[in-house]
Amino acid sequence: FSGYDCDSDPCQNGGQCKISDGGGYVCECPMGTSGKNCEIDLYNECESNPCRHPEAICQNKIGDYVCHCPAKHIGKNCEIFDRNAQAGIGRSVRPQQDYDNFYARDLERQRQQCIKNKCQMKRGNMRCDEECNTYACDFDGNDCSLGINPWANCTAPTKCWEVFMDGICNEDCNNPQCLFDGRDCEKKLQACNPIYDPYCQKHYADGYCDYGCNNAEC
Repeated sequence: FSGYDCDSDPCQNGGQCKISDGGGYVCECPMGTSGKNCEIDLYNECESNPCRHPEAICQNKIGDYVCHCPAKHIGKNCEIFDRNAQAGIGRSVRPQQDYDNFYARDLERQRQQCIKNKCQMKRGNMRCDEECNTYACDFDGNDCSLGINPWANCTAPTKCWEVFMDGICNEDCNNPQCLFDGRDCEKKLQACNPIYDPYCQKHYADGYCDYGCNNAEC
């Protein structure tokens, strides 16, 4: 029965092929199609003008349609403005709300896992608990930062991790092993001379060199 049965997959456009009792085959066609092989389009889906943008072009397809959207418009019907979108065939876009709901549910699931793992009790115990090293679990209270203790090689008499980036220069901690005291010892720039400051702001990058403004402070 080659050519008459379903081995050659004769049904088009999603039609289901079945062997006929009298030999050969019949196609069960999806809605909107007809013909021996479901090759006939019964409806013109573009007649209802589904494309929402006036410059969009509707192309009829069997049982469906596509909108050719102009630049800056996306969506099945070109109904969504997107300044970065290029011209092309419109495709369905998942609503942002769906993404927001997904992430909210996932975050809540992770937080429940934090409670189950007792992460609140483990945070700040100076030991990395991998099961708690997530955003929802506050990254184990930073116990897992860098995977090591960043001050492991710091031998200063001062507890440099307690004065790190406190705005005060602690010379004992101003070395590579103690992470340079969080740059607290770097020289701070003085303020621009108040006589020149308003003038320099007004004439910044105007193409002229003003010697009173030609310094790092201004």
